[in-house]
Amino acid sequence: MSENEKPQPNGQRQTNALNGNAKDGDEDKQNRYRGRLIAAKDKLNEKQQKIQDKKNPPGGYDATPIPSAPDGYTIKFTFHRAENLPMSDLNTRSSDPYVHATLTSSLAKRHKEDPNLTLRTPTVHINTNPEWNYEWTVAGIPSTGFRLKCRLYDEDPSDHDDRLGNVTIKVGRIGPDWKGIRNESFDIRKKMGSKRAYMIRGCAAMLSSNVHMDGRLWLSATLVGESENPHGRMYTVGTTSWTKHYSPMIGRIAGTKAPGSEKNVKDSNGAKTEKYERVAASYSEIKLTNDKQLPSESIPAPRTGSR
Repeated sequence: MSENEKPQPNGQRQTNALNGNAKDGDEDKQNRYRGRLIAAKDKLNEKQQKIQDKKNPPGGYDATPIPSAPDGYTIKFTFHRAENLPMSDLNTRSSDPYVHATLTSSLAKRHKEDPNLTLRTPTVHINTNPEWNYEWTVAGIPSTGFRLKCRLYDEDPSDHDDRLGNVTIKVGRIGPDWKGIRNESFDIRKKMGSKRAYMIRGCAAMLSSNVHMDGRLWLSATLVGESENPHGRMYTVGTTSWTKHYSPMIGRIAGTKAPGSEKNVKDSNGAKTEKYERVAASYSEIKLTNDKQLPSESIPAPRTGSR
C-alpha cells in the first residue's frame, strides 16, 4: 500500500462489495430481459412470416415428395339443381345462387398449409330454383372415401355473398363395385345460412301455407374408374371451360390473328403490318394439380356470336 492511499475500514469494504454484486445482478436481469424480448420478437416475426407465406405461397419447384397411397379412383360429381332457396335480394325478390364445393379425404397433405380441392359453379341469376347441371371430375380419390361439403351462396357484387345453407355428404368406402349417387336430393341445412334471407322466407311462410322453409339440393357422384398411378393426392381433370373476349390486346398476347393477316400487307410507309382479331376465342383450362393436360379433343369449339 502506498503512503497516499488510506486504509479503508472493513465495514466500508464490505459495503462496496455488496454494491458491486448488486450492480452485477441488475445487469444479469437486464440481459435476461433483453434475451426474452428478442426471443419474443423473433417468434412474432416467424408467426407473421408464416401467415404471409400462407396467403402468398412462394412459387417455383417444390422437391417435397407427394405422400403415397395404395389406390385412387376417378369420380364425376354433377351439381344438378336446387329448390326452394330463400330470397336474399329484396329488390328482385329472388336470389343469384351458386355452389362452392370443397372435397376432402383422409389423404395426407404434402404441406399443412396446402389448400383443399374446391369448385365454384356458375351463378344462376334471379332464381330460387336454379339448375346448374355442372360437372366436376376428380381423380385420385382414395378407397377410404371422401367428404363433399357444398355451400350455397347468393352472389352480391356490391356487398358480401350471403350464405343460403350447406349440404355435407360423407362416403366411407369406395371400390370398383361402388354404386355411387344418382341424382339424389339432400336437405339444405339452414344453421349457417343468412339470417336476413331466412327471415324473409319465414315471414312469407307465416302469410302463406304454400311456402316452406326447407330447401333441397340434387347432385350425383358417378364412379368413372381407377385413376392412373401414382396415387397420393386428388386433382381435377375436368371440366374444360372457355371464354370469348373482344380485346385486340388479348388477341395480340394470345397470338390470334385476323383472317388474311398472314399475307404480306404493307402500310403507306412500306412497313409490314399484322392485324390481330378483335373477336378472338381464348381457352381457359382448369390447371391440373398433377401437371397433366387434357387432350385437345376435349376442348369445346368456340361459339359464334356478335358483340
